[in-house]
Order: sequence, then structure tokens, then C-alpha cells
Amino acid sequence: MTSPAPSTRGWIGPYLVLAVLWGCSFLFIATALRTFAPTQVAFGRIIIGFVALAVILLVRRERVRIGRGQLGDFVIVGAVMTAIPFVLFALAEQRVTSVLAGLVNATTPLFTAVFVALLLPSERPDRVQVGGLVLGFAGIAVLLGVWNSGAIDLVGGLMLLGATFCYGIGNAWSRRRLTTTGLSNVALPAIQLAVGAVLILPFAVSTPLTGELAPAPALALLALGLGGTGLAYVLFWRVLAIAGATVTASVTYVIPLVSTTLGVLVLHEGLHWYEPVGGAVVLAGVGLTQWGAARRRSADAARAEQAAALSVAMGSDEETRSAVRS
Repeated sequence: MTSPAPSTRGWIGPYLVLAVLWGCSFLFIATALRTFAPTQVAFGRIIIGFVALAVILLVRRERVRIGRGQLGDFVIVGAVMTAIPFVLFALAEQRVTSVLAGLVNATTPLFTAVFVALLLPSERPDRVQVGGLVLGFAGIAVLLGVWNSGAIDLVGGLMLLGATFCYGIGNAWSRRRLTTTGLSNVALPAIQLAVGAVLILPFAVSTPLTGELAPAPALALLALGLGGTGLAYVLFWRVLAIAGATVTASVTYVIPLVSTTLGVLVLHEGLHWYEPVGGAVVLAGVGLTQWGAARRRSADAARAEQAAALSVAMGSDEETRSAVRS
């Protein structure tokens, strides 16, 4: 018997807010860079987000304990999920538009699928998923306009891809090593942010401001930390708990719409024809990859259900034979 679909009353609100917060992040980064250096933008959003999550933990009176064997995993995840990609996105937005940054961010599920296949052999992609990966990476080539060497800043584009590459490693590593820690969905990202803050701190404090301190960049950094880094984590796990992984992953399709709209209307950034076309191809590849994964999970669940039913039936037959012998 299939379970009913989750009610939209519980998750649609948090889902839309999450998409808007993450979509606005690229605008906030671009605005904060008017005053703050990239490392300061990354450190600021991390420490503000950490404080927000720490307040939630205090209100819940939740104690956080980390085993010695988990410390190395949190250092890895804190580096590749916060410290490195946050700095790379900020560095990149000094060279490329927030529109391009938001579109390239949609490649994160592609890199996640690659590293899940490498780190979790039981989840190696089937032909459908491989086709989705090939399509997605072809979309990256279109998105970056590789046929025109002067289309974008190559270094900036590589920084963006480096950030999503890191997200892919972090997502896969978290799935492999941190899903059984027993920590709550608030404690896990709080530790991740704390590690990221420690890693970036020396670079943030040793770098001068890039401009005069002004209200707009300061407010943008505050919004980036509270919304796009702190509250977004809470909303992400809420949607995941209510609606499941498939619905939560689909937020990937909404974020570029928000970031592109804001980049064009608020920052007055240009939009080349191949950027939305490439972004659409990337999202098609992501959708195909996720559909293949969902199809395989359904098949695995059906096989497990059949095996369980067969086991029960065999057990009943054995009990019947035992009763007859008696």
C-alpha cells in the first residue's frame, strides 16, 4: 500500500521561503562585497548563521556532543560545505554576475551524484542517471559559453564550479559518515558552521575592508547570515522531514529563477541568451539524474517488500509443517 502524498499545508510555505532565501543569497553577496572582502563575507554569514542556530539549540535546551571519531568528518564537511565554497562564491562574484553564480549553483546535484557514486558503491548510477549527468555537464558548457573565450571570466567561472564541486563532496561525505551521529537537524549544521568559522577566521581578520562601511552592505551580510545561512538550514530540514527528499531536492529548480530575476531587476546585470539556455539544460540533467535515483529507490523498496513477504510466507509454511508433524 502506498503512503499518501504529504499535505502541502505543512511544507509549501517553508519550501517557498527556502527557495527565496537561497535565491537572494547571490544578491546579498554582491551587495556585501561593496564593503567587505570575500573572506569577510564568508566569515560573516557563517558566524551570523551559527549564532542563529545556537539560539535555537539554547531554546530547545539541546546538548551537543561530538565523538572523537566524528571530529575529522566534521572538519572535512565544515571545510567543503561552508568555508571553501562560501569564499569561492564571494571571490567569483567579484568577477562574474550574480545571475551566472545562481545558475551555476544549480550544478550542485550533478557533483553530488558523482561523489555519491564514488563514496557509496551501492548507489552507483544506472544508465538513466549517467545520461542525466552527461546532459547536465553539457549544459554547464553551454551555460559558460565555452565556444567564446571572451564570453565570461574563466577564473570566475572555475571558482563557481569549484564551489559546487565542494558541495558535491560535502553532501556525499555527510551522507556516508554523518547520518548516524544521533545529532539533531539543527546541531549538525551548527557544528558545520562552527568549524567553517574557525577555518576562515585567520583570513577574515587579516584582510582589510574593500570599501567604506555602509548600511546596505552591512544589512546584506546580516540577511545573508540570518536568512540564507541560518534560517535556511532549519527550513531545509523541515521540508525534508515533511515532504521527503524528492520534494526538497526540487528547490534546485526554483533558486535560479529567483537569483536571475533579482540580478537583472535589482542589480541591472546583463543576461546572455546561452545562460538561461544552459541553465535549463543543467536543470534537465539534474531532473533526469534525480528521476533515475528515485526510480531505483522504488525498485529497491519493491524488491525488499517482496523479499519480506516471501520470508513471512516461508515462515508460515514452516509453522504449518511443524504443526502437522506434531
